[in-house]
Amino acid sequence: MKMLRLGMFSLAALFVSATAHAQSADEARLKPAWQALDKNHDGKVTLDEVPPMLAYALKLHDFDKDGAISLAEYVDFDVDPNAEGHTPLPANVKMAANLAYAGTADPRQALDVYLPKQPSVRGPLPVIAYIHGGGWSTGSRILGRNLLAKMVDGGRYAGVSIGYRLSWQATWPAQIDDAKAAIRWIRAHAREYNFDPDRICLFGVSSGAHMAVKVGLTNGVAADEGKVGPNLKQSSRVQCVIDELGPMDLRNSGPAGASNSITQLLGGTSTEKPELARSASPILDVHAKAPPFLIIAGNKDPFVPYQQSVALDEALRKAGAPVVLFQTVDGGGHGDFGAARTVVEDRMVMFLERNFYDHSTPTPTDTLHK
Repeated sequence: MKMLRLGMFSLAALFVSATAHAQSADEARLKPAWQALDKNHDGKVTLDEVPPMLAYALKLHDFDKDGAISLAEYVDFDVDPNAEGHTPLPANVKMAANLAYAGTADPRQALDVYLPKQPSVRGPLPVIAYIHGGGWSTGSRILGRNLLAKMVDGGRYAGVSIGYRLSWQATWPAQIDDAKAAIRWIRAHAREYNFDPDRICLFGVSSGAHMAVKVGLTNGVAADEGKVGPNLKQSSRVQCVIDELGPMDLRNSGPAGASNSITQLLGGTSTEKPELARSASPILDVHAKAPPFLIIAGNKDPFVPYQQSVALDEALRKAGAPVVLFQTVDGGGHGDFGAARTVVEDRMVMFLERNFYDHSTPTPTDTLHK
């Protein structure tokens, strides 16, 4: 027992040390941006110094209510912009957090599991695996908390929110290697968490959707598996994909903001890194045996051109993929769907029900309006 306690203490100390290291790295990365907000150069960033929209978001992270945003609070804003990590879970949802999937102590190579305390169905639960957005360079697995908790609360699903190395830590293909390692972890721990290893849907938003599509379209492709994590004998195959706002072709950087994100992801421009740009472009991986897809996009997205989603839809249909559903939000921006957001989420659930419970479940895709 003493040896066990020592081992547990050592492991805990390792993760505390790694988390502190990650926070230190985030602070070093974000300090210049934080300092740039300090208009009067007095060493602190007050809410009246920043633009109104940003002040509204930052106010959620003013935890000591002093009207100023410390560097630590700014880091919290960067990894959890909607302060989801501070939102109570629904009564029927429990969470196991910070579970390492890659055999490392890097807190970004970890995931959070959401389970119903009282399942409403018998047997192992289908898994909704979520990959967060943020231009491959910001955000964290906390961004999946609210949506996954809502979907898990009904007792029919388990949720897993996946973290991954960001582009300032490692360039492509580290991100997709991490995503596949996380799916393998889900299968390796299926019995422990009551997961159904044969019913996994990968859901991503923005850059997370890019990764989800890449994983779904390279099911079983050995060259795209990577060698991350201890569960290499497990499959990284997923049974369906939900793509919300994902960029599909990284060979053309697009708008300036996207161009900077893609350059950081590849470690150079798409012209300088043509092979990596091709590898990171899921549109080139389309084939007839693709898993079922639900593609969601706003036709006024300023960051990921709507045409990228249209092109994926057309490519999948042309290839003969069996199930392709395309949901347009007219007037929708980059996740800003207005009143249509609730309907979009309802249709996601219909898609999940169709794939995992009742194949006759209708999943409407008539155009919604913001």
